[in-house]
Amino acid sequence: MTTQAVSAIAKGTSGKIYTFENTSVTDGTTFVELQSGPSPYSLTAQSLGDYAQDDTITHMLVTAQTNAGAAKIDFGGDTVATVAVTAFGVTSEMKPLCKPLRVRPGMTLKVATHVVATAQYYLAVETGSQSHVFAATSTGAGTYDLVSVNTGQDIGRVINTTIQKAYFTGPQDTTAAPAGAIFVNGSGQPLGFCPLSGSSKQQPCYSMPLNIPVDLNMKAQVVADA
Repeated sequence: MTTQAVSAIAKGTSGKIYTFENTSVTDGTTFVELQSGPSPYSLTAQSLGDYAQDDTITHMLVTAQTNAGAAKIDFGGDTVATVAVTAFGVTSEMKPLCKPLRVRPGMTLKVATHVVATAQYYLAVETGSQSHVFAATSTGAGTYDLVSVNTGQDIGRVINTTIQKAYFTGPQDTTAAPAGAIFVNGSGQPLGFCPLSGSSKQQPCYSMPLNIPVDLNMKAQVVADA
């Protein structure tokens, strides 16, 4: 398995800047935590909840060495924020969080990475009250459901309010049609779309406003070519 060095930076309303790192994130595995670092900016490795406790984070960016899938902040087993991702050499700006987040003890910052020619897709979505990441791994040409990285459920079983923002990352060498994530209802009718970005080529941005209504049977899908 290949690995990447990943760093992150956050800005709080206190005016403080917080730095994070993990020098060996294994590609294609489950989400891995980033802790405070490197020295001299942080002398001990701490989780987000301890490092920035009681500050309110307004901006955050996670940067992978070559290719990032998605990043998120978890608390108590739930995802409370998705975080913008990028890769070295293509970053243009530090992105604001979709909603300011007051940091509490127990919060963790996590990232998933993959190699450029992989078959892994990540969809980070935001509503007015929910944040979540969904993923799929293709094993050949076909249509794949993006499911929760926390529970394995379809999007309609996790999200219960209108999707306002999202970003979608995946392979660089795909000819997947229609080059993005398709949101479909229980009858298979498309109701929304989020374009595919490759973080090694350009900094992914949240698509907004999406205003995608969600019902219990909704799925998010990708049509992969391999």
